[in-house]
Amino acid sequence: MKTLLKYFFIVLTPYFLFSQNEIPTKTINVTYHLLEAERGIGNKPTKTKIFQYGTFGKDKVLAIAACKKCIAAIYKYKEKESKELGSPFFYSDIGLFMITYDNESFVMVMPSNKENADWTDFSFSNFYSKSKAKVNMMTQQKIKKFIIKISE
Repeated sequence: MKTLLKYFFIVLTPYFLFSQNEIPTKTINVTYHLLEAERGIGNKPTKTKIFQYGTFGKDKVLAIAACKKCIAAIYKYKEKESKELGSPFFYSDIGLFMITYDNESFVMVMPSNKENADWTDFSFSNFYSKSKAKVNMMTQQKIKKFIIKISE
């Protein structure tokens, strides 16, 4: 009985952790703080990005830009993967994954091997949050632990 109960909690833990994030909404639409600076206006590093969730044609997308007039990177919402994960999951055509971390944060990763996405080995990662305090508490090691945890 204990073994059955243990498996029950193991299987349902991701659903409990991410259940509040099942469907993306326009609450995503604000400025986010970054763990690592990225290219911004005029290729100068920036520690903030503007997120905008909406539709583009038939696709639900997340657009991320350095400023309101800057060209945005587009991430397509992946409904099947989001249901499996239990939280919004987005993918860009260049191989970047944007994964909901909590109600106000995202983790972005790029697996090292695009043909065989090994979630324990990625070439790039970053953390985005509405909360500057969460960004200050985040590390690359915590990002890796999060990715390993959700990939199991």
